[in-house]
Amino acid sequence: MYNPPFILAVLLFYIPSLLGLAVLKEKRDDDLPARVPYIFPEPGADPIADEIRTRREGGKLLDLDGVLLQSRELAAGWNQMFSAIRDANSLPGNIRELLILRTAVLNDATYQWLQHEGSGRAEASVLGLELAISMSLADEVARNVRVSDATFGLLANFLNSTQLVDAFATAGGYNFVSRFTVGLDIDAKMDVSVPIPKD
Repeated sequence: MYNPPFILAVLLFYIPSLLGLAVLKEKRDDDLPARVPYIFPEPGADPIADEIRTRREGGKLLDLDGVLLQSRELAAGWNQMFSAIRDANSLPGNIRELLILRTAVLNDATYQWLQHEGSGRAEASVLGLELAISMSLADEVARNVRVSDATFGLLANFLNSTQLVDAFATAGGYNFVSRFTVGLDIDAKMDVSVPIPKD
């Protein structure tokens, strides 16, 4: 159930935040190409892009958004769905971000990791039983699709029904994000290793 190298990586990842040290990137994208061109409408020129901007730090579209805007209806639906999963989630922040980051590691989704690393640090907490079981959920959703009764039962000990639904939506949704961002090589991160501590 437990993965000692990943637990060590999580602890090393969270230590700066636990010590009160800020380690946040100023820039979230490297502005490298994807497999399809980015579309970045000027503010005020596209209502879908403007709606996405309201969710983004500083109102700046990400490279992910630039790819999504190739398909306007998809971009609008994605924004609405991930607004619910990411921004209106009932999960404690540390569990939500662990699910997202663990999914990124399992799927070699560096772009996803880099986008959530700062949030993960901000939500950092000591790795306890709840996070370990949440990590098992992320592992089972990514690797098996099916989640064992044992893992579900352990989750149900500390998450209510709404939180269980949000946990599955987060793990499943970010598996979708991983496959989308890696498959389209957003920000040229497809062949870049996820930068987690290895020792």
